[in-house]
Amino acid sequence: MVAGDYPLIRNAACAVKLNGEWFVSTSAPKAHADAFALHWQAGGARAVARLIPHEGGVVIECELNNESAGTMTFNGWRPLMIDGGDAALRVGDEPWRASVLINGYQSWDYAGIHPLDEAIKEGDPRPPVTSWWTAAICDGKAMFVAQVLKASRFATVFNWHYHRDEHAGEALPTDIRTFVAEQHGSPLSQPEQRSGLPEELQLEVPAQSGLVSDPILIAYGDDGTATLRRALDAAGRASGASSFEAVPRGWCSWYHLGLAVTEDDIARHAAFIAKRLPELAKASSASYRPVIQLDDGWMPRWQQWGDWVANDFFSRGLRALTTRVHRHRFEAGIWLAPFHVATDSQLAGAHPDWLLKGKDGSALVDPRLSKGYHLLDATHPEAQRFLRELFAGLRRDGFTYYKLDFLYGAAYEARRHDPDVTGTQALRLGLKQIADAINPPGKPATSFILACGAPLMPVVGLVHGARTGGDVGAPTMEDGRAGAPHLGFPLILSMARNQAARLFFDDSLFAIDADVVMAASPQLTTGEAQVMITIAALSGGVFMLSDDLETLPAERLTLLRNPNVLGLVGGPAAEPVHLFSAPEREAQDHWFAFPAELPPLWVRAEPDGGAVVAIYNWADTQRPYRLHFAEATGSAGSYAVTDLWSTRRGGRSLGVKTDSMRLTLLPHSVRLLRTKPTAAGAQR
Repeated sequence: MVAGDYPLIRNAACAVKLNGEWFVSTSAPKAHADAFALHWQAGGARAVARLIPHEGGVVIECELNNESAGTMTFNGWRPLMIDGGDAALRVGDEPWRASVLINGYQSWDYAGIHPLDEAIKEGDPRPPVTSWWTAAICDGKAMFVAQVLKASRFATVFNWHYHRDEHAGEALPTDIRTFVAEQHGSPLSQPEQRSGLPEELQLEVPAQSGLVSDPILIAYGDDGTATLRRALDAAGRASGASSFEAVPRGWCSWYHLGLAVTEDDIARHAAFIAKRLPELAKASSASYRPVIQLDDGWMPRWQQWGDWVANDFFSRGLRALTTRVHRHRFEAGIWLAPFHVATDSQLAGAHPDWLLKGKDGSALVDPRLSKGYHLLDATHPEAQRFLRELFAGLRRDGFTYYKLDFLYGAAYEARRHDPDVTGTQALRLGLKQIADAINPPGKPATSFILACGAPLMPVVGLVHGARTGGDVGAPTMEDGRAGAPHLGFPLILSMARNQAARLFFDDSLFAIDADVVMAASPQLTTGEAQVMITIAALSGGVFMLSDDLETLPAERLTLLRNPNVLGLVGGPAAEPVHLFSAPEREAQDHWFAFPAELPPLWVRAEPDGGAVVAIYNWADTQRPYRLHFAEATGSAGSYAVTDLWSTRRGGRSLGVKTDSMRLTLLPHSVRLLRTKPTAAGAQR
């Protein structure tokens, strides 16, 4: 592969770690007739890395064969290793101007765009930057992508480093000297909402046996983010991405009612939406109606996860709840954290052998959470049977929407019933039990499965949708009752940042879930609520409300029922214009780090040559903005412009504008416009 007039990758190597020692392909190479493979000796094993042309790129896949008479311990792969010597990655001519996509391990983790050049960032020198599952480097229109095609067994992480001042001579370096793809075990979470570092595996490889890496696609193109989209499309196909007949929309109980939710709360919201928000149903698919979703809080208080029995506020049982929801012709949804088991639950006491064990042999406790939770071992046959029966029962109760949360815990590296299974494999094995119970194989899928707190690539093919950002708020409690939810514009900024970085996953891997929308007052101004709603409506994915709707002022309810905005839900994801030209200066490891720079213009192209455009003002002060139609649609000329946040059906006409139009953006606000080329036509 070439980048312009230069080789894209030069003198790269591969490596495997066995018995605590790295064996690099350049140290003990083996001659072989196959010119598209690297063969090398790794102690008593033979390793090979194959280069396979695939969908315009090259796939790297490694294989290990233990030719010795004894058992080896496998620790990890480096399928691509550009690190030292004459090895280099060449993406464009000016890497000091390039930007990179940083993708977190799981749903809630940070995702954003940053400068490639570490010299731009402030503070002390940093270790190589890390991105999980997906890495992208953009230098102008040149785009390099490294993408795991299918996460079947390992956790794939990409590391790179470039610093313009770390070179000899006067000319700025055009080579990226460090770029490494590694495959290890899944990370163990840390307190304060952080995912940790990859865990080293300890897999036994018996004599005369072997294993293979997860395949990694290397792609390059000069068409900007289209290269990234193609790589993710290829990953979706390789992983068997699951599609669903419709993108769900509806209401979720969590952010306002929280743990204080009751059966009557769910029933009254179904009745309220049917009567006061009919626009939500009108904008939904006829075959999959709006969802009324019960979130956390329905099990014995407080958060006694694991037994999955209803508390006294649902004393008539879950079937009675779904019947009340179905009465209004809505889908019934439910929340579970299926692999978390409270330390004080009946399951933990009765079946300690079903739980993951730490290195000392005791039941592992999730370090991420303040309350004690063990983790279900998805390789244990009885735990698998428990999951199948649990979800088959919920299906019989009438639920057709399942929000599966805290899925990262099933992927922890730990002592399992089956010691040969990695954390990634165990997560997929457990999800397969659940998915088959919800949507029996061989029949059309009638229930939507949403993953949350989920390692993003391992769930592809087993779920229909996945959360791609952190929580946009938090419920509060006052004397056991729901209080005013905690909301604010900084959390909306985090929502937008993750959406911008991960919008390319939509439809390729799963339907994305940017999280709920809310319009609560006084926590959010009208403009801030419109920003939040617009981000979700243009996300392409799941669209759920979460206010206590009966308490909303009439003018806020009007925001949620706007038919012009609801009509945008489920369409293609809007993409920020010049996304890779507006990087953040500081990389963060928290999803709730609040970005200082985000692109203002987001565009969804329409078939008629026009576009739906959202122009955001993320700043605290009023700003002027000139919208250039050529920037939004690719063509200058005359366009009829409509304001979609108007309550008038179809929007309010702003007249015909030529080439551009001037706007004034209030602080924390958005203008949502539809542009249509006039009969005279746009000019390219």
